[in-house]
Amino acid sequence: MKKILYIILGVILVSVTSCMKIDNWDEPDAQVSGRVIDSYTGENLLSSQGDWGIRVWERTWTESVPNHQSLTVKQDGSYNNSKLFAGTYDMLPYGGPFWPVDTVKGVVFDGSAQQDFTVTPYLQLTDFETSLNGLKLTLKCRLKAPIREGLPNLVEIKPFLSLTTFCGATNYINIGEYNNQRKQINRSWIEEVGDVESSDIYRIGPMPVKAGYTYYVRLGANVNDANRKYNYSEIIKVEVPADAVNDPNEVPDNYLSNAQWPFARSEWDGNRWGNLSGGWITNEAMRTRDGRGGYDGGWEGPDNDKQSLGFERWGEGETAIVNGKLYQTIDLPAGDFRFTLSMAGENPIISNNGDDPRYIVAAVGETVPDIENIDSALASASFQDLGNDGSRSIEFSLDAPAKVSVGFVASFTGTEQNVRPSWLKLEKLD
Repeated sequence: MKKILYIILGVILVSVTSCMKIDNWDEPDAQVSGRVIDSYTGENLLSSQGDWGIRVWERTWTESVPNHQSLTVKQDGSYNNSKLFAGTYDMLPYGGPFWPVDTVKGVVFDGSAQQDFTVTPYLQLTDFETSLNGLKLTLKCRLKAPIREGLPNLVEIKPFLSLTTFCGATNYINIGEYNNQRKQINRSWIEEVGDVESSDIYRIGPMPVKAGYTYYVRLGANVNDANRKYNYSEIIKVEVPADAVNDPNEVPDNYLSNAQWPFARSEWDGNRWGNLSGGWITNEAMRTRDGRGGYDGGWEGPDNDKQSLGFERWGEGETAIVNGKLYQTIDLPAGDFRFTLSMAGENPIISNNGDDPRYIVAAVGETVPDIENIDSALASASFQDLGNDGSRSIEFSLDAPAKVSVGFVASFTGTEQNVRPSWLKLEKLD
């Protein structure tokens, strides 16, 4: 019996040994490094660590197209990889925020190779500044688009704050207080800026920061290409003093009342439609629901009250809204202000349906103008193209204290038109 077992074990050992082969391939011994250069500045293209890369294809052994490898581009626009096999490669910066470039062919990796690339970014962020007021941080910049013909639509300008020197889309403090401050554009450069190379100043914030913390901050802007990667400003280090506090006499973050879901109603029909409380004013044209307007409690009835600011013309038999107005009138001091409408948020019945005219508006006095006279306002912006994850802002300045009305004006003469946002904000910027 023992002999049989020894024979079996011997066979197994021989079989295992015969299957074991020594890997006699050489280890990767080639290195390639280089820079991705901004064609406008001659400096490295600013990035976020590992946000996009350089594709490489080895061409040493075959003319067919092999699978590509990706080399990571660092935050400073450089790259370095020492784990490659010697050979001949094609290389292509790919997936970044720049106009497409040609593949560089026939790059020889043998020992240490260097290959730089020059790309043309879609956008530049210039005049980047930070300002700290107590525990509130504001960021400013301009956008620049040297090439505008064929430029994809602008998407947004977004703030990035980090507690480390790595700062950008791959490493940032991802909280709503910062994300809600992004400036969503979602339209062409010509529509947003005009046929000029550089924009006016964009202001992001104020955003809350913590006493005693050190932040690394920058702004990013992107366009609606296949990758939606950001062009960036430089990074600025912001040190918040340990004894920093907000001014107790500071103006409120939001001059508007009852301006966030769930919205409060004053009185309603007991089922769906009503009026908003908290200083909201409607004109007769907006009160198309048995003399009510501005509040939409949801279509499921009183047991499923959704508590939204809302106005709507849905079916053919419903009264059209012609220059319907919903606004608040506030005594404001002199200064710079921003009024923001956001669809993004927790409202369960968010909607911006249809394409009939609708505007956010700010005007001096106790009402807002009709659509036909919208140019007489301090500021206005159409939001009929705004998606359920977007926001739209207007900014205006007052040289002296004034009574100002801010809100909506809309004309819904077609069907299946409605508006139900998540929040609104009127804030002082200076």
